[in-house]
Amino acid sequence: MPCTNGWNELLSDAEFDGSPRGESALAKCLVPMEHAVAMRALTALRLPRSAVGLMRLQFEALTRAMWLLYAASDTAIDKPLAPLSLPGASEMIEQIGKRVRQGAPAAAHQLLSHFKEMTWHGMNSFVHDGIHPLRRSADGFPVDLALQVLPNPNGLSTMTGMTMAVLIGDEAVTKPVSKFQPAFADCLPGLQRP
Repeated sequence: MPCTNGWNELLSDAEFDGSPRGESALAKCLVPMEHAVAMRALTALRLPRSAVGLMRLQFEALTRAMWLLYAASDTAIDKPLAPLSLPGASEMIEQIGKRVRQGAPAAAHQLLSHFKEMTWHGMNSFVHDGIHPLRRSADGFPVDLALQVLPNPNGLSTMTGMTMAVLIGDEAVTKPVSKFQPAFADCLPGLQRP
């Protein structure tokens, strides 16, 4: 994605929120960014089924980062390495929604909800080796389908970058990051219209 260098430039020297909540959320933000890089590498290696499977991992890692930032209890923050005791993606999104107007931005909840609604069944199929990867093995990966899928990890990366910008809490970073979505609309999904 063209804005990858923009992330690095804006975030590399930034001072992040050093609170336990901020540290936990930042650690989780690094995971979806890594998944995005891996997805691009797998796509370049012509391994699209594996790349699409990673999209669910990227989505869940971003959801967990946003949940830690906006909705997790202090107890959950104290145990970020105990994933079995933490809620699943649907419950985390629901909890973020309950925190709208109490610190969680409505856009964060709307974008996560819409992305999940639009992609969840397909992502699950690729993760669990369902009908979608079977069809792609038999029929190939058509260009029009690839063009529908490829913007999704870019959108998740954009949301992750904004979450990281929020953790910095500096308008000199959040303002430019908020302009990435319109500036790179051609390589992002149309998630701004839930």
